[in-house]
Amino acid sequence: MKPRVLSREDCESLLSRERYGRLALSLGDVPYIVPMSYVYSGGRIYLHSRGSGRKIELVRKNPRVCFEVDHLETNRWSSVVITGKADLSSEMEAKMRMFDAFVGKDLKGHGGKQFGREDLEKMEMTIWEIEIEEMTGREGMW
Repeated sequence: MKPRVLSREDCESLLSRERYGRLALSLGDVPYIVPMSYVYSGGRIYLHSRGSGRKIELVRKNPRVCFEVDHLETNRWSSVVITGKADLSSEMEAKMRMFDAFVGKDLKGHGGKQFGREDLEKMEMTIWEIEIEEMTGREGMW
């Protein structure tokens, strides 16, 4: 079966159902990709990480990112690819937006734990908000 292009609604449905994707970054001619948990809410992709490391260094130099999510079944597959710009923040407001999105999707915060404002204030983390510029999706059979 020839792959079928997914509608925007189908892409958003896949993004809303899944919990893990792949974040692609690049600097010059060196690509870097890493799997990450995420939540899709309000037309944005939310991620979180520590405040330092290779991906933080790369995105600070080049905020243009690609994010991919897929779903595989026995003989079917579907995937969504997003390109956009990542905005990083360690501010409390960004932490609350991200955790509100996780809790709103019934993901219970992180690791099954719900956190209050006091807990979030103590956590060292960087919040990634990906502003989606382009979203494409496909599905097919093998």
